[in-house]
Amino acid sequence: MDDRKPLRIAFWLIVTSLLLGSLAGGFNRTLVEMPAWRHLGPEAWAAFSRLADLGNGKIIYPVAGIGGTVLTLAAAIAFRFSRRRPLSVAIPVYGAALMDMCVLLLTTQAAPVMLSLQHGGTNPVLLQKAFEGFYRWDSIRAVFGTLGDCAAIWSLIAVTVVSVKCQDRAAKSDSSSRVPNQVGVS
Repeated sequence: MDDRKPLRIAFWLIVTSLLLGSLAGGFNRTLVEMPAWRHLGPEAWAAFSRLADLGNGKIIYPVAGIGGTVLTLAAAIAFRFSRRRPLSVAIPVYGAALMDMCVLLLTTQAAPVMLSLQHGGTNPVLLQKAFEGFYRWDSIRAVFGTLGDCAAIWSLIAVTVVSVKCQDRAAKSDSSSRVPNQVGVS
């Protein structure tokens, strides 16, 4: 059996795991949590959001969102300065950066809605309006976030493939340039 086959299988299983995790994570709030909150009502959603999103989430979400976007942009810039820039890598690398920027742009619409809950109002009409507004912007943001995650995984695959091809070429040219040993020549 080819020594690389188990590694390829492991690689694709890890990629599949990352994709499934990205899909689950990206759409968790939109497809799982928000429908449940709709059933429980905007007052329950607001109470939870004040403790979660406006609690620890006030630190964790910006650090992860901005930090992740900065790293994705840095990867795109690093790729841009590479001597080799194959299209098979450029599309997912730049696509991931674009999707992450879209997520940040959409956050400028979703965040103020969430932050409006800080004031602790209990007016059901205003809470319903906040719930609907956040749900709308967060759902759109989830699509771009999931696309960005998928593009980042695609980037990882593309960079890996190009790196392996470069290593294979280097190994072949190295082995062809060697002079055979002349054993027994005096």
